[in-house]
Amino acid sequence: KGGKIQVKLLKHVAGTGQAGDVIMVAPAFFVNKLQKTNSAVRITNDEVAKEVAEKATADKAAKDNAIVVKEKLESMQLSLAKKAGPGGHLFGGVGNRVILNELQKEFPKGCLEGKHIKISQIKNSEGKKLRGDIKEIGNYSVTINLLKGISADVDFSVVTE
Repeated sequence: KGGKIQVKLLKHVAGTGQAGDVIMVAPAFFVNKLQKTNSAVRITNDEVAKEVAEKATADKAAKDNAIVVKEKLESMQLSLAKKAGPGGHLFGGVGNRVILNELQKEFPKGCLEGKHIKISQIKNSEGKKLRGDIKEIGNYSVTINLLKGISADVDFSVVTE
């Protein structure tokens, strides 16, 4: 292997890699820099294979969970009650955070939380994409990205209190 050793980085090392990366480095670099700063540990091929298998298992479990959540989301009917004026114009708006908070009330804790869960678009009843918050009473549809490649379309209505 050209006199290099395999290490796993525990922290970000500028010019070398991110935390969790498995890289090949010169033994002197490992001893003098990475080991002294507790930035890396030696790792064998068996340990790398074991980590890859564990990650694949965790990813499959997350994907299965996302599919179950998607089916539940698409089958539910959500209704948000907000104060509105006589013309159906809302006082304040209904944004992504409000919609996600309402959906989280319907699911077990932690199910719809995380950085990767985002509302990608909101459409009105005619199918036109909205930019910004919902300002009027009516029926809407949101697309929620649960995982990469898995998204759910949820229909809901905004009604007066």
